[in-house]
Amino acid sequence: MNTPLTHYVLTEWESDTNTNVLNIHLYTLPVRNVFEQHTENGNASFDLRKLNRSLVIDFFNHYIASWQPIENWGEYTFTQYEIRSINPTILAERTILERLLLRTIESVQPKKEIAAGSRKFTWLKAEKVVENISIHRVIQCDITVGYTGKITIGFDLNHSYRTNASVYDLIKSNAIFKGDRVIDIYNNLHYEFVEISNSTINDAIPELNQSVVSYFTKERKQAWKVDKLEQSMPVVYLKAFNGTRIAYAPAMLQKELTFESLPSSVVRQTSEIYKQNANQKIKTLLDEIQKILARTDKIKFNRQKLLVQQAGYEILELSNPTLQFGKNVTQTQLKYGLDKGGVVASKPLSVNLLVYPELIDTKLDVITDFNDKLNALSHKWGVPLSILKKSGAYRNKSIDFTNPHQLAILLKELTKNSFQELTLVIIPEKISGMWYDTVKKEFGGNSSVPTQFITMETLQKANDYILGNILLGLYSKSGIQPWILNSSLSSDCFIGLDVSHEAGRHSTGIVQIVGKDGRVLSSRANTSNEAGEKIRHETMCQIVYSAVDQYHQHYNERPKHITFHRDGFCREDLDSLDEVMNSLGVEYDMVEIIKKTNRRMALNVDKQGWETKPGLCYVRDDLAYLIATNPHPRVGTAQPIKIIKKKGSLPIETIIQDIYHLSFMHIGSLLKCRLPVTTYYADLSSTFFNRQWLPLDSGKSLHFV
Repeated sequence: MNTPLTHYVLTEWESDTNTNVLNIHLYTLPVRNVFEQHTENGNASFDLRKLNRSLVIDFFNHYIASWQPIENWGEYTFTQYEIRSINPTILAERTILERLLLRTIESVQPKKEIAAGSRKFTWLKAEKVVENISIHRVIQCDITVGYTGKITIGFDLNHSYRTNASVYDLIKSNAIFKGDRVIDIYNNLHYEFVEISNSTINDAIPELNQSVVSYFTKERKQAWKVDKLEQSMPVVYLKAFNGTRIAYAPAMLQKELTFESLPSSVVRQTSEIYKQNANQKIKTLLDEIQKILARTDKIKFNRQKLLVQQAGYEILELSNPTLQFGKNVTQTQLKYGLDKGGVVASKPLSVNLLVYPELIDTKLDVITDFNDKLNALSHKWGVPLSILKKSGAYRNKSIDFTNPHQLAILLKELTKNSFQELTLVIIPEKISGMWYDTVKKEFGGNSSVPTQFITMETLQKANDYILGNILLGLYSKSGIQPWILNSSLSSDCFIGLDVSHEAGRHSTGIVQIVGKDGRVLSSRANTSNEAGEKIRHETMCQIVYSAVDQYHQHYNERPKHITFHRDGFCREDLDSLDEVMNSLGVEYDMVEIIKKTNRRMALNVDKQGWETKPGLCYVRDDLAYLIATNPHPRVGTAQPIKIIKKKGSLPIETIIQDIYHLSFMHIGSLLKCRLPVTTYYADLSSTFFNRQWLPLDSGKSLHFV
C-alpha cells in the first residue's frame, strides 16, 4: 500500500542566490540633519533616479545603493564609495539590499501590463467590472535578507477596488471630491485628492517648471503615458502621505475604494474573484509569482524550495482542544456542548430592551416572537432570562430619533433613571451606524452600561445560529462564562497587549486571562501617551502590577509564570521588564503575534488540489506560522498568523499550542476566532476605548464583544 504523498507549502521562497555573489555600489551620504536623515536621503534617492534614468537606485539610513556606478550626482555628494557584497550581520546593510532587490524586481515588469511599486504588483486590466467599479489582482511581496545572508521572498494574493472611470471622467460628472483616495494606475502610488487647477496638462506649472506632458515625455521618457491624452484636460493637485503637493494628469488616476464602502450589489457580484478557495488562490499565486521573478536575473529560485521541508520548517498538526460546559459535559463542538450541557457558570440574567420607536408600532409581533425564542434557547442553555420592557421611558418623547444630538441627550436621561442594566438594542439597518456610535458612547463609555445590537433585518431571519450569537454576546457582557478549556494551559497568566492610535487618541489594550482554563478574568484599556507602537516602561509596570494583583485575588498566590502576547512587533524595553519580573519573582515569555503576515499556507495530498487545514503549523527555530481557522471555500482562504518567541523559557511548540487553544476562547460568538483572545480582545478593547465606547474599567463585562 502506497503512503499518500503530501506537499506542504508556504508562500515564501528561499533564493538559490546568496548575498556574497551580489556586489553593489554602496555610497555613504553626509548627514546634514540627523532628525531629517530619512527624508533627506529619500529625496536624494528620488532625484538620483531621475538623473540616472536607466539605474535602479535605493536608499536606507545613510546609504545609497545601485548595481552600476551612479555617474550623475547633480547637487549631491558622497563621503564614501565601495563596490562589494553586503555584510549580512549589519541590519542597515541587509535592509538596503532588501530594498534594492525589490525595486529591481519592480523595475523589470511590463509597464503596460503590471503596475509595480510600493511592494505591490497590480494588474492594470481588471478581472471584473461591475457598476463602473473594477477589481484588480494584486500580489504583494516582501524580501528578507537573513543574518547568514540567506535571501527569502514572501508573497500573497489580494485584490483592490477602484472606479473603472479615471479621475478625469469623474471630474466631468462632478464625482470626485477633496479628501478622496486616488491611485496612480501605473505605479501603485497612493494619494489624497486636493483640487482641480486652472492650468491644463500642456501649461507650464511652478511645481514642475514645465508642463505635465513635457515632464513625462522629456524627463521621465514615458511619452506613452501622455501622448494620447486630451491636451485641454486640467492638471489636478494631490497630497502625498508626507504632505507633499503633487501635480498630475487626472487621466492617469483612478479613485480608490475600500471594500467596506462598496455597494452590496457589487460585493455580491464580485465575490467569486476576491473569495477564492485555497486551490484557486495558491495555484494562481504560484503561477504568477514565478512569472514576476523570472523577469530578473539578480536572484534565482528553485521550485522545490517552496516545500516547507526544503526551507527548514518542521510541520506540526495540532488537535482541537476539548471544551468544558455545564453538567460536566465536555465537547469540541460549541453548539453541541451548549445544547447538551448549557453554560459552565450560570446566573439569572435581566436584559433591558431599547427598540427604535417606529419598530414598536410596525414590528411588535416579530419582536415579541424573537424575544420568546431567545428566552427559550437561553433556558435550554441553563440561563434564566428576563427581558425588561421599558419603552414607556422614551417611546413618546418628542425628539427626532434620527438626530444624534437629540438622541444623546435622551440617552443620558435614560441611563440616570431606567437603563442601568445590560441592554439589547433593536434598530433598522438604515440608522444603525449613527445609533451604534451614539448609544455605545452614552451607555458604554459614559455610564458603563453594556449593550448588544441587532438590526431588524437580522432579527426577522433569526435562526438558532443568530439567536445563539446574540445570547453569547449578552452572556459575555454580563459575566456569564459559557465554556472553559478542559485541559490546562502552560502558563499561569496570559496578558494580551496592543497599542491603538485613532484620531489622536492613544491607548494600550490589556486583557488578562488568569488561570489555566482560558477564561477572561478582567479587562482594562489603559490610556497612555505611547510613542508610536512602543509601550512605555511605566505602562508595562502598571500592566504587570494589575495582572499579579488580579491573579492573587482569585488564587490567593502570585503567578509563577506569565506569558505576554504582543499584537504586532515587540518594541518594548525587555531589559527593564526583566528587572520588574525578577523583583516580583515571576518568570515570563514575550511572544509576538502578527495577524497580517503576507503569507499563505497550504497542503496538497497526491496533487488533489491545494487546501488549508486548521491546526496546521510550520515551525523553524523561534518562528512559526499557524492556521487557526478553515473557512468554507465560498468564503475564501485561511490566513495564517505569525508567531515569534522573543524571550522566555517555554518551548516554541508549547507556546503555539497555547495560542491555538486560546483561539477557541472567543466566548461572544459561535464562530471560532483566528487569533487568540489575548490579542484579539486587546485589539478590540483599545479600539473601543479610543472611540469612547468603553469605560475605563469594565471589570468582567466584555463591552467590546
